Amino acid sequence: MRKSLTGKRKLAVVGTLTAVAIGVPAVTAVAAEINTSRLPFSIATAGSAEDGDRWKGSGSGHAKPCGDVPVNDTRTFSVYIYQDKSLRPDPQIASTSRSYRQGYGCGSYKGTSTGGKYYTKASWAGIPGSRAYGYASAEN
Repeated sequence: MRKSLTGKRKLAVVGTLTAVAIGVPAVTAVAAEINTSRLPFSIATAGSAEDGDRWKGSGSGHAKPCGDVPVNDTRTFSVYIYQDKSLRPDPQIASTSRSYRQGYGCGSYKGTSTGGKYYTKASWAGIPGSRAYGYASAEN
């Protein structure tokens, strides 16, 4: 009886550790995106957009531009991070360009300050008749 109880304990521990190992990366990936930085866009026509939501620089001191367009096509889209400077031109902090075919991806990290306000911009090529949506965001 003692052996079967030990086997059940081992099974419970292994099951718990597996659940934690699977759950932690998913939570970490969701937490990496900076709140209010997501900018969705339709690729039915070419265009560009600026996110109206501003976000404060992250405590990590850096951010990177990311995006995804779930279409198998050679056309490209670009994602930019700008710092909001009132009464002055907004400097571009970071950018990345990707082919739609590449799927989700990010540019490199660039420095931000916790006191600064930032926003994302995107530009994309259109695919007439497409119902697909892409998105641009900033991650820390």
